[in-house]
Amino acid sequence: MIRTHADLMDLIGNAAYGREPRLVRDKTDFAPEFWNLRSGLLGELTQKLTNYGLTLHLTGDFSGEAAGSRALHDFFVETQRTGPVTLETPIR
Repeated sequence: MIRTHADLMDLIGNAAYGREPRLVRDKTDFAPEFWNLRSGLLGELTQKLTNYGLTLHLTGDFSGEAAGSRALHDFFVETQRTGPVTLETPIR
């Protein structure tokens, strides 16, 4: 489960080492606190993905998280258009 900065580095490092530019992970691979923008983890992940030329496709339903946080909702909408993170079920 991805819950710390070290876990993020492992995820990115393994992808870069394996030369796999597109990561696919399920929502359940991440600790619930990951989706709290104040933790900084999602922002750090997005920055690392951009820096290393990687993308992340997330599976699972994020409608509950997006409904509970306007900032997270806006993040999902924006990154789906221009960023390195895509969702299996888009947030509108």
